[in-house]
Amino acid sequence: MNYTDEQLKQALAKMLPETCYMTQPDNKLLAWNDGRLVLDTELLDLCNQVELTLSWSEYSIFRKGLMNQLMRIESASWQQRVKSLAITKGIKI
Repeated sequence: MNYTDEQLKQALAKMLPETCYMTQPDNKLLAWNDGRLVLDTELLDLCNQVELTLSWSEYSIFRKGLMNQLMRIESASWQQRVKSLAITKGIKI
């Protein structure tokens, strides 16, 4: 299924409530908890923060999910990582 970047950012915010949140009232922008907007160049870092919270078994599920999308995990985009993380964490996008 195809998701918009906003939907994926919302899922990322659900996985890191202590780090970031979706702005109000439009709920389309991702912000750090200090109020600064998250830059697109910082999205992979946020994915990495979520990955660091995974247990070994969750990490295996995450890696399998990425392998179903591409050949090299290292080249996964933030969107692909969020999709796989959401499945692993049971977060609805």
